[in-house]
Amino acid sequence: MKNIFLAIGPDEFLLTDFINQTKKASLEKYGEFSVQTLSAKETPLSDIITEISSPAFFGGKKIIFLESFPPPAHPKLSLQKKKEYETLLQKLENIPEEVIVFTVSTTPDKRTKFFKTLKKEATKIYEHASFDPKRDISKFTQWIINRVQKYGSFIDMKTAQYLHSFVGSDLSKLDREIQKLAILTTVPKKNIEKNDVAALCIPNEESADFAFSNALSSGNGEKIITEIATLSKEFGAAMVWNRDIISSMRTLLKVRYSLESPEEKSGIHPFVFSNISKVARTFSPEKLQEFHYFLLKTDVQTKNGKLSLSQESPQFLLHIQKEFYSYFQ
Repeated sequence: MKNIFLAIGPDEFLLTDFINQTKKASLEKYGEFSVQTLSAKETPLSDIITEISSPAFFGGKKIIFLESFPPPAHPKLSLQKKKEYETLLQKLENIPEEVIVFTVSTTPDKRTKFFKTLKKEATKIYEHASFDPKRDISKFTQWIINRVQKYGSFIDMKTAQYLHSFVGSDLSKLDREIQKLAILTTVPKKNIEKNDVAALCIPNEESADFAFSNALSSGNGEKIITEIATLSKEFGAAMVWNRDIISSMRTLLKVRYSLESPEEKSGIHPFVFSNISKVARTFSPEKLQEFHYFLLKTDVQTKNGKLSLSQESPQFLLHIQKEFYSYFQ
């Protein structure tokens, strides 16, 4: 198949970004009348065949982005639809020389004849797999750095890792936050820094306890209890206890035990692990178990009503801050 290109996922953001950039480059080079987008799922087969079989009106190249082909595994194709797609596949084998077709599918069914034929005969295959945030940390970091540069700004490696741990691994959300950071740092022509990320970006759900865990990683008792007071005032003691303190302390425990038994994977983001491990090393496993027991007792007290998590009551803050200060002083 000459001039047939196969672009597949499974990372929808990376695939969409690649297609958008390719469309933009095609429009700049060949003009708007030479670029078309069709959907194999929604556009009548006869219209698709007409477009891929005919040259551009004004000569030159004709670029067609054919979406939803090869088809995904679900829902299953009807017999009629299969016949239509077989006809389309045959037509793709004999398109005019000046026509270029990008077949685009996020999750194609790789068992089908359509996929196997295109994979075997396409001029080139562009496959956009998702980053694994634990195994591909260097690729993830480099992607952030490149993305920042694309928007006319600059970020160093450590700040890029910080941004990743703060915002999370969702590329779409990361891209939005990067655009925001770039806009606010290109005018004064300054690099993106950690304080910019903390001030401007929205933490993801996985790192909702970021402010507290950041204070925890300092190992500074005064900073930790100040953060507890600040978060309690903003979100309420109940949310801070359940969302921030408990999850962060569990992270601290996981890191400490991973340091004792390196063969056991903690499942924690490498950047977060690196930060927390500094303070985790200052505790013996026995000391952390003792502190964990205090947290369990406190949790029981909040559930049976002996310790109030009411916004109006200072009881919880007095109880928890004293203990944290004694452990982290």
